[in-house]
Amino acid sequence: MKVVFNGGGYRKLGEHEISECNKLGAFLASIGVTLMTGGGTGFPYHVGKAAVAGGATVYGRSPAQNAKDHAEKYGFKFDGVSDMMYIEKSFSNHNQGFLQRMQLMQEFADVTIAVAGTWGTLYELIVSFYYKKTIIVIEEFGGAAVQFKKLHEHFSAQGDTNPAVHLGATLHFVKNVDEAIEVLKKYKNEHKR
Repeated sequence: MKVVFNGGGYRKLGEHEISECNKLGAFLASIGVTLMTGGGTGFPYHVGKAAVAGGATVYGRSPAQNAKDHAEKYGFKFDGVSDMMYIEKSFSNHNQGFLQRMQLMQEFADVTIAVAGTWGTLYELIVSFYYKKTIIVIEEFGGAAVQFKKLHEHFSAQGDTNPAVHLGATLHFVKNVDEAIEVLKKYKNEHKR
């Protein structure tokens, strides 16, 4: 199973948040997933680092063109992944690199997990939704993940049932990491058959 983890990368995490990231990363490693993160900081960094420690293959999909830019331009580390992939094309606007990275990540996924975040996480969730992925949104840490739920509820209440969009996407809104783990266990068992 291929899992993409999206979430807030630019804020300092507290002990509880880091502990929950470690729990999720260790669980993902224990069930043998291949994980992809943005190769950055924050929630994805800690989930990736715990998954690597547990023996998982963790790909980082950097918005940078090379290792030097990854470290110097973006300030990202390397120990939260086992292998780093870079954007091949040079962009005049660095946001274009982020947009390309986000789309490539969602194409990779069987399952997308999202937590916290801001605009980037919201965009990643919308792309996953249109790619008809299984999406697990962890609400505990707020941010764009929770706003995505509100948007989904709002549009659904308005009768937005366009089958070209809705058919195939599977949404799981869960309160915390423990509930996300339970969804992942069921998903993993269903896809062993």
